[in-house]
Amino acid sequence: MTDIDVAVVGAGPAGTSTAILLAERGHSVVLIDRSRFPRAKACAEFVNPGALEILDRLGLLGRARAAGAREFRGMKLVSPGGHTVPMDFQADAGKSALGLSRYVLDHLAVERCRELGITVLEGSRLRSILQDGDRVNGVEVSINPDQTQRITSRVVVGADGHHSTVSRTLGLDLPVRWPKRIGLAAHYAGFPLFGGLGEMHVGQAGYCGVAPQEDGIVNVAMVIDVRRFEQRHGSVDDFFETELRSYPGLRERVESSDRRTKVRGVGPLARRVRHVAGDGYLLVGDAAGFFDPFTGEGIIDALHGGVLAAGAISAALEQDDTSVTGLEPYAQARRNAFKDKRRAAWLVQAFVRSPRLMDYAIERIGKRPDTASTLTEVFGDYREAAAVLSPRVLLAALRP
Repeated sequence: MTDIDVAVVGAGPAGTSTAILLAERGHSVVLIDRSRFPRAKACAEFVNPGALEILDRLGLLGRARAAGAREFRGMKLVSPGGHTVPMDFQADAGKSALGLSRYVLDHLAVERCRELGITVLEGSRLRSILQDGDRVNGVEVSINPDQTQRITSRVVVGADGHHSTVSRTLGLDLPVRWPKRIGLAAHYAGFPLFGGLGEMHVGQAGYCGVAPQEDGIVNVAMVIDVRRFEQRHGSVDDFFETELRSYPGLRERVESSDRRTKVRGVGPLARRVRHVAGDGYLLVGDAAGFFDPFTGEGIIDALHGGVLAAGAISAALEQDDTSVTGLEPYAQARRNAFKDKRRAAWLVQAFVRSPRLMDYAIERIGKRPDTASTLTEVFGDYREAAAVLSPRVLLAALRP
């Protein structure tokens, strides 16, 4: 396979959004993933209001609703001591969130890629990156145990997640000292939610998000320190349910509901890379770096990154300059788009790491409607993250 404009490695939300938007601009694309779809994936499976606009742009929102995605009003933030802040997108701005499993979302996106003429190679493992000197110019993949294929392309996109083979092969991974956490998730039936809201519970040792899915299923996703996970006794499934019972607001519902899937995990969650773009390549989604945002924004960040990547790649292809210079606008656009989110995530993590401080702040925010509204808007991604960094918001969270 030769003379392809773009080879995208990874068919999650970041990779498929990049591929779809490039194909719509008339570029030839091949999409490569080691999995076969549909397949389950550990994820918060929470699509916030800002992400719905991107799904619509990709031609996926209507399909997601037809596939049974659950619309809901917003999320309820619950502190370790039981104080709450309802983040009601519908009441605040007439918006809603969407609960949608990655089993359905990724499959819909892959099928959309096929409709647009994108060559999709499922069950294909990346073997090597093709390079001419320091310039990336394609990939070699295993189509099956007995067959490999060389694909030359003008750009290679690494969209292959936390353990990106593209990033590792190019020597881009950097060590992460803090925080070292793992994400665990499972689906439950008969798990009640109240008031049309999903939930985010902060506990003594981590936090847990709960969001409705298609077919009456609820996704329960937990983030916990890697060391605590490594020191567990018994199976991963037993550890997960024991940890869930440590959250007072979840204990009774966990015991009365029916877990329908094995517990799946991903981690360590935090990830850093040297560069997100170079001669003939760029990284998008979790492959480009990840700092646990607490707010379950993984899907919108992946989709937004795909939008930025597609725009930059298309411009570079049209200018016939896919060098690091031609692709640098993507790196700059990504920095501009996510810098305030990263700062806000650091701030939130400081609160999450101190249950007493989290209790104190949530109790006060719950009594201050303007501050709660700001938090709701940022959580829903229809207001810039810089809003929660303002002295006014910080003072409202901390003053008696």
